[in-house]
Amino acid sequence: MITFHILTLFPESFPSTLNIGLLGKAFQKNLFKTNIINIRDYSELSANSVDDKPFSGGAGMVLRPDIISKAIEKNFSSADIKSFKKICFSAKGKPLNQNYLEEGKDQKDFILLNGRYEGIDQRVIDFYNFEELSVSDVVLNGGEIASLLFIESFMRLQPEVLGNKNTHLSESFYNGLLEHDQFTRPNPWIGPDNQPYEVPLVLTNGHHGEIEAWKKQNAIENTEKNRPDLMKNYLKKSKNE
Repeated sequence: MITFHILTLFPESFPSTLNIGLLGKAFQKNLFKTNIINIRDYSELSANSVDDKPFSGGAGMVLRPDIISKAIEKNFSSADIKSFKKICFSAKGKPLNQNYLEEGKDQKDFILLNGRYEGIDQRVIDFYNFEELSVSDVVLNGGEIASLLFIESFMRLQPEVLGNKNTHLSESFYNGLLEHDQFTRPNPWIGPDNQPYEVPLVLTNGHHGEIEAWKKQNAIENTEKNRPDLMKNYLKKSKNE
């Protein structure tokens, strides 16, 4: 079973969205589980304080390395610490992407460290060799949302989680492009302005070759419009193949 050991100051954040939809069904089938560890439980300071002022000065507070280390040492053996995948979510980390998830999809045990406030003392991150990951080019208040995002995106790649095991093969990022547009009934759709809006004709003609060509071209257009960085990499890769 895949296990996500989650170190957090807000254990009430879980399981949250992990318990609904297809992921909830996977959770109920014991395809994965979460082990929630409250960092504050390992503080012996007044009011169970877990942070202190940064030596560098500036706004915010930093989570103390001694308390995080104690939470780790009390919950994991040295063998666990060495072998488990250890991730700390941070805006200064390397970007999480689909390739990263694909390459690591066989991993079974994770330690997910969720920071808060101004961040986590770098010494404890380095000592335990946590990999710093950023889930987006935005700054969050803490790592809990990032953990939920990571778990859902990781579990979608696992057998028995999606209704169709090939679903993710046509989704955004899998082949270096964003996904093509999607349409369903009714056709036409009569909008609030009483005008008819048609599905692209090629998607209704039953010609599989033409449909696949449209999907690829539409994916290229979406990528070019919304993610020129991905488009640049896609063109470079296509040129070298």
